[in-house]
Amino acid sequence: MKVTNECNGFSVMADSLLRQLFYNFIDNSMKHGEKISRIQLHYRKERNEAKLVYEDDGVGISSANKPRTFSEGFTTGNGTGQGLYLVKRMMEVYGWKIEEAGEEGKGVKFVITIPETKYS
Repeated sequence: MKVTNECNGFSVMADSLLRQLFYNFIDNSMKHGEKISRIQLHYRKERNEAKLVYEDDGVGISSANKPRTFSEGFTTGNGTGQGLYLVKRMMEVYGWKIEEAGEEGKGVKFVITIPETKYS
């Protein structure tokens, strides 16, 4: 599997929960992606926020499962149903938002919206 990080120069204020976030993403990609050959991480800046994007080229999330993706206890049978629920809770702690914007059959695409903050 090829992992590409295109976030050079991008930084956020976060603690060790951020490491857990990426662990959960990669773990889910490997467990559920079935045919993964690529994981990509990139970002873009928009107005007063940044969009941090995690994508893989696996099978993605079915349209039937999308509404439950971040629900506590939801699993497709290969996990505990806690991983993405905890990811969403982590994002709420940071004041960030997360959505899954991938296409079924083409992979997942988690978009994390991070508001800009000013610190002196």
